[in-house]
Amino acid sequence: MQFGFRAKHSTETANCFLLENVKSKMDKGGVVGAVFLDLRKAFDTVNHEILITKLSKFNFSPDALRWMKSYLEGRTQCVRVSNELSPTLSYDVGVPQGSILGPLLFSLYINDLPSVCTGSEVQMYADDTVIYVHAKSKQQAAQELTTVMVQVTKWLSDSCLHLNVKKTVCMFFTKRATDATEPDVYVSGEKLQVVSDFKYLGIILDSNLSFKKHVKKVIQITKFNLANFRFIRNCLTTEVARLYFKSMILPHLTYCLTSWTQACYTTLKPIQSVYKQALKVRDRKPNSHH
Repeated sequence: MQFGFRAKHSTETANCFLLENVKSKMDKGGVVGAVFLDLRKAFDTVNHEILITKLSKFNFSPDALRWMKSYLEGRTQCVRVSNELSPTLSYDVGVPQGSILGPLLFSLYINDLPSVCTGSEVQMYADDTVIYVHAKSKQQAAQELTTVMVQVTKWLSDSCLHLNVKKTVCMFFTKRATDATEPDVYVSGEKLQVVSDFKYLGIILDSNLSFKKHVKKVIQITKFNLANFRFIRNCLTTEVARLYFKSMILPHLTYCLTSWTQACYTTLKPIQSVYKQALKVRDRKPNSHH
């Protein structure tokens, strides 16, 4: 269930898979409770010994494991500011960021997380992980998530990874009107924040999956870029105007659209309007142009 740093996988496939799963469960009735994990400096806290132990379970040869160990050991780091260079320091944890192997090693490092989440489903995009359950009520979902988080916390501790409890949130997806009081989900005795919306991989998810807040955010960003486009359009050639349109307008309107464009017509109508406005500016047409 790892969607990050894999061929034919992306934030779009991750969002689409999660939302279709959630909607399928909501159609059966009840509530889907989800916990969005936030790991503190996940790539920088990977323990090398634990990583080698986990790699040995993937049937790597002894020579490959020794090569991987030598690749990780003996690394140093420093900071350069202008012409000044800090003293070098060695570090014995973490995977080299910016490298080709770094993301792959991290994916292998957390690959066994779903095995401890019995009774729930897990989806990962690198270190962005969501754990969700289907239950008859919010109270039951909260109890199941609290139970699952006990196992997750133990796994994180054994893997030398640290959960940022303050940024880890819980959300309940439901078709019914939200109750005034939300049940509590606990992690290591600390109560998680229950939210009505959460930004997951660039998409603002809300508890009713109406996507109103996401569309509002997209419109806000697009209108700002569109105002700049209007201001400079007369100074641009047709080719440059098309480039601006494709790089500063279109990406915001099309990002993960397979997930959020199933919203109702009223919600999506402003998207169509701002898109038509952008086309008129690009083609130097008056506002009254159809």
